[in-house]
Amino acid sequence: MISITVLIAVIASAGIVWLTIGDARTRSSAEVKTAMAIASADPESRVFASLANVASVKVYRLSGELIANYTRAPEKTTLGDLAARLAPPAVRCETGSQTTVCVETSSVVLAKRLQQALMLTGVTLFAALGLGAAGGVWLRQLWQKRMAGFADVAGRAARERDYSLRIEERGELAASMNDLLAHVQERELMLRRRTLELESVNRELESFAYSVSHDLRAPLGSIDGFAQALQMDYGETLDANGQEYLGWIREGCRQTRELVDGLLQMSRVTRTEVQRSSVDLTTIAKSVADSLKQTNPDRAVRFEIREGVRAVGDERLLRSVVENLMNNAWKFTRNRAEARIELGVADGAYYVRDNGAGFDPTHAAKMFRPFQRLHSAREFEGTGIGLATVQKIIERHGGRVWAEGEIEKGATIFFTTGSEDLAYAS
Repeated sequence: MISITVLIAVIASAGIVWLTIGDARTRSSAEVKTAMAIASADPESRVFASLANVASVKVYRLSGELIANYTRAPEKTTLGDLAARLAPPAVRCETGSQTTVCVETSSVVLAKRLQQALMLTGVTLFAALGLGAAGGVWLRQLWQKRMAGFADVAGRAARERDYSLRIEERGELAASMNDLLAHVQERELMLRRRTLELESVNRELESFAYSVSHDLRAPLGSIDGFAQALQMDYGETLDANGQEYLGWIREGCRQTRELVDGLLQMSRVTRTEVQRSSVDLTTIAKSVADSLKQTNPDRAVRFEIREGVRAVGDERLLRSVVENLMNNAWKFTRNRAEARIELGVADGAYYVRDNGAGFDPTHAAKMFRPFQRLHSAREFEGTGIGLATVQKIIERHGGRVWAEGEIEKGATIFFTTGSEDLAYAS
């Protein structure tokens, strides 16, 4: 009888332990899904503290930057080592459109439940072995059903971006989850309204810039034309000051016309739809290099263009990027006896490098703002539109652009197109 009782106790204990582990795994899985959904909507949420099976939640940008980190305080338990062997902590990561969420599970809850299960088995061994097993099964089903409901609502909210969903069950966790969904819904509506307002303002600004730039071309042409006519027809009657004044008028018209052309180019960039395809940057760079050589055949410039450099993007827009960057390199290396201009790939980014005048690295961010110049017009001509156009194009592709350099040690402009996994360089 004793051996039978011991056998029943062992079987019951094993059953309760098995049920506890299964229940903990089910609950852990559901809470991980809930944490994933919550972290995607609100990385700094306080709801994580109520998810006992979650040890940590980390949210990263797609670039790898950590933007949120929740870590549960460590807690020692009697059966912590056993629980860790039965259900080792695991890390699950999911990548969305803007972030990657990683959730690490905890075995603390399992350890506590194991301890409770063993104590309950010892106390109620002779009186309620059968009832304990049945109760364990019932509790498991209950928790599975409850957490399945939580996971279903959280999953649908994350997938469908429908934050009007609510959990119908009662309880503190359900109330917290519903409050979070309501908050996210409110923020989502606010974000949509602001996005629509921003898009409307941008369209108005683009239309204004295009109209102003287009309408300025005709009067500029008239001013320049009449100034030229004065030089040709009455140049002999003007003294040196008069000739100089007319020269300044024509030079001002030329600079303004370049600014207008730059504004029109930037406006077209924002209006043009990006048509992605495989683009041979090597061929484009060689074509640009040949054109630059023809403008001044006497210059000693060595072009180092890496073979097989390809990108995925709009060919016409990426040609504009390469032309602007190589034209800048050509301009800023004209005082070098042996100039060098490179195009290549490094660390997942394309680059154009030169050994020209360089720039103060503390002002690198200003380079890509419209009309911002780091060199005077007497040193190097220009309008300050080229690099701003490059940044617009790269942003339209979902990439980024940045500069590195030092004064009199050259400059390197790096850029990505948002599809570097499809690009290669042989």
